[in-house]
Amino acid sequence: MRFLTIFLPLLIFISVVVAGQTLFIVDETETAIVTRFGDPIRPSIQSPGLYAKTPFIDTVTKFDKRNTLFDAAPDSLLTSDKKRLIIDAYAIGKIVDPLQFFKTVKTPSGAITAATGIIASDLRSEIANDLQIDVIKTNREKIMEAVTIASYAKIVDFGIDITDIRIKRADFPDETLSAIYDRMRAERARKANEERAEGEKRSLEIRAEVDKQATVIESEAIQKSNQIIGEGDAQAANIFSNALNKDPEFYDFTKSLEIYEAILKTNSTIVLSTDSSLFKFLTANE
Repeated sequence: MRFLTIFLPLLIFISVVVAGQTLFIVDETETAIVTRFGDPIRPSIQSPGLYAKTPFIDTVTKFDKRNTLFDAAPDSLLTSDKKRLIIDAYAIGKIVDPLQFFKTVKTPSGAITAATGIIASDLRSEIANDLQIDVIKTNREKIMEAVTIASYAKIVDFGIDITDIRIKRADFPDETLSAIYDRMRAERARKANEERAEGEKRSLEIRAEVDKQATVIESEAIQKSNQIIGEGDAQAANIFSNALNKDPEFYDFTKSLEIYEAILKTNSTIVLSTDSSLFKFLTANE
């Protein structure tokens, strides 16, 4: 009984440790290889499940078999017209041959370094065949197809299947961007000046047209006014003429009163002739 009490827990512990060193699980997102002293000893494990290995001697290395992003650092590349572009590209790929992957690049970080180096080199060669403006505007798809084909043939030797390569960004260098912005500002300033000049010209044309219309309207109004005044004067002269013909003495008397009214508005003294109509009128009742 004392033997069981002492050695049974020890036996259970050893069994758990040995089982942990013997059995391992590969899930559906993983692939694995088993190595002994650094060398693979069996084909890569592609299917999920429970597997066994020699405890304490064999080592299990697992890899993610899902798509992986291989993101290259932005690089300054020279185009065929000797102009530079900052190209930021990436690739999508996955491990299809874990054994070859382990033999060549060992780790995911090693794979990223090797794959991005190949992609950057092929991208540099392809960009060198195109004009700067074509890379930015029209040839991006063609460039990516060519780089994908060229890079695939090299990266597949690492046990990696590259499914797509894309350019995230194709920008001008900072010094070029500064010159472009200066040209844009100058162009906007020139356009603004043209718009202002056109506005001033249009304003002057509108004002000249308005002044012309105002002058015409004023001239017509003066002409109409003079016509009306002339007609009024003619009518007044006609009335006066008729009045004069009917009673010349009364007309003379009325005109005399108007003259005297204008004279006598202030404290004035006048001397009347005995022959004047006003004198006769004032002395008629005496």
